[in-house]
Amino acid sequence: MTAQLTEPRTDEPTTDDRTFPYDGGEPGLALPVANARGVLRPEDPTAAVGAAGSTACPDCAAETVNGAGLYVCPDCSWSGTLR
Repeated sequence: MTAQLTEPRTDEPTTDDRTFPYDGGEPGLALPVANARGVLRPEDPTAAVGAAGSTACPDCAAETVNGAGLYVCPDCSWSGTLR
């Protein structure tokens, strides 16, 4: 038994009629949001500590960037880890 490829008819469209990524009234999916179970803590014990369950910067409340476990604030240069 050999597999046979089917060829589309010449009158068939080669593109799908649906719009990308959703068609008509179809709702989109909610994107996952970064959440934390720990607290952002800086290396300096006297510096500001973050709120429990938040990845916002403890100093300026801006969004932090997670780089392999080291969180950094691009706005104020705060850095620390999630503990």
